[in-house]
Amino acid sequence: MKISTQNEYSTLKSVIVGSAKCVAWPSNDPAFTESIAKSTFDGEIIPGPLPTNIVEEAEQDLDRLAEVLEKEQVKVYRPMIDQSNWCYSARDILLSVGNKIIECPTKYSSRRNEANFYQHIKKESIMDGCDWIRAPIPMTDNDPMFDAANVLKFDDKLLYLISSTGNEAGAEWLQQQVGTEFEVVVWKGVYAFAHIDSTIASLNENTILLNASRVSYNSLPLFLRQHRKIWINDIVARDFHQFPFASKWIGLNIFSINPETVIVDRIQTKLIERLKDTGFRVIELELRQARTLGGGFHCVTLDLERE
Repeated sequence: MKISTQNEYSTLKSVIVGSAKCVAWPSNDPAFTESIAKSTFDGEIIPGPLPTNIVEEAEQDLDRLAEVLEKEQVKVYRPMIDQSNWCYSARDILLSVGNKIIECPTKYSSRRNEANFYQHIKKESIMDGCDWIRAPIPMTDNDPMFDAANVLKFDDKLLYLISSTGNEAGAEWLQQQVGTEFEVVVWKGVYAFAHIDSTIASLNENTILLNASRVSYNSLPLFLRQHRKIWINDIVARDFHQFPFASKWIGLNIFSINPETVIVDRIQTKLIERLKDTGFRVIELELRQARTLGGGFHCVTLDLERE
């Protein structure tokens, strides 16, 4: 299994699609409890397994996504789930960059062994030359800490969002791992809660999609200021079960198959129209529990090889 990724948009050859099997909210993860407490939503997440109908609906949508990707000539891998988890979003813990897979130093103690669900992929990729790295576990707030979803790949640059899930020590550690092949560009003061991919998407070599409620021209990193920009001022809010683990902006979380093709939630009709007007081919699918489980199409996929 070849591992080779430098960006978010080149022609996709192989990918991991996540799973909703055995999804359950943790009861003994202080970082998880703290993040829920910071939510402005007046409600709470109940620890333990989610209702069967919610899990089945989420898994149906992931299976449909996998089928569509296979029809697009993409090799699809899935995690092998054998216990309770919240790894619906395959991108959160594993970062593919160059010929490397990095098990990231997440702050969530309940997710630190999540890579065990991908041992079949690890074995095959290492046999084919992948450099598989496991980060040290963060023991204090000053230790390197980040999720893979804090990072977007822009060819020779890695845009790294400083947020509640990624600190500056994490950026420094990541730079050490990737050496001179990539420059880690730290992005501060943009979105503090969690991940980067409901704020910005890289669609091709010259085009980015931007959440206008969080980003301005002046807050963009210098290397992105000359890109063609698709500004999105609002998004359709999906329903959720009990508690929204993601904001409505998870609708901006789209996934590129190649420089001309993107997968978008079908309820985002205005976004789809904007993308088509800009020349993109749009595949319309749905993730009905995206807000419940906290993952859009970019979240629930992990690109392994792009041309």
